[in-house]
Amino acid sequence: MNQSGHKARFGTGESYLMRPLYYLTFPLVMTAGTAWAEDLPANTDGASDTEIEIATGADYSVGDYGAPDDTRVWSIPLDLKVRSGRVRLQASLPYVFVNGPGQVVGGVIVPTPGGVTTSRSGIGDLNLSGGYTLVKEDGGVPMIELGGAVKLPTAKTTIGTGKADFTASASVYKSLGSTVMLFGTVGYSWLGSPAQYALKNGVMASGGLNLRPDDSQNYGVSLAWREPVAAGYAGQAVVSPYMTYRINKHFGITLYGMAGLNDASPRAGGGLRLSLFQ
Repeated sequence: MNQSGHKARFGTGESYLMRPLYYLTFPLVMTAGTAWAEDLPANTDGASDTEIEIATGADYSVGDYGAPDDTRVWSIPLDLKVRSGRVRLQASLPYVFVNGPGQVVGGVIVPTPGGVTTSRSGIGDLNLSGGYTLVKEDGGVPMIELGGAVKLPTAKTTIGTGKADFTASASVYKSLGSTVMLFGTVGYSWLGSPAQYALKNGVMASGGLNLRPDDSQNYGVSLAWREPVAAGYAGQAVVSPYMTYRINKHFGITLYGMAGLNDASPRAGGGLRLSLFQ
């Protein structure tokens, strides 16, 4: 059976959890960074309608990441997304609060040399990303999107690395009937190394399941993993349940939680997004 009648049902109320890991401004949370598969496709039948989304909210994570003390990260982002037909463009600029001995490196938290606990805040790194729907879902053929992203070093070095990062990715979406979708992303990131870290390029992957009972709601869970960003550190992995609700044509809300699956990951976290659609 051709799935084209189902695909448009996954077009609104998209989850910020389902983003590539590179897009995130907090530790390894799906988007999904990110993660966190890409956003659920807005219109996989190739229509040319354009939708603009502006969003803000708050993200929080806490973990020790192998250090004696916890590092807590708050992030207040300003997000912009434009989707037109097969093309998706996104930008995000956060204001970040960090307390603890950890630093955001390659989209994840690692303990700083010496393990000194400090508090700092400021504008974070600017994340730019985009994607192109290469294959539309049709019967047994899943939707495939190719994507890329760049992190520009707009944050001061006490918050970011002061270097640019680049990522390439491929995402797959497959409808199972009219209300369930499987999604997954695999990508590779190239990290700019600051003076205190010799960062390692590496593979990242994420995937999950999304349930959409009607046009206004999404519920699901995602799992994200990334190779270690530097020698001597473990790779990070988190699981994130989420929900989204499209209040009306112009407003939506996303809520999520997260839990780390090893000591190198955030112990817990969560957040929300408030979205305005045009």
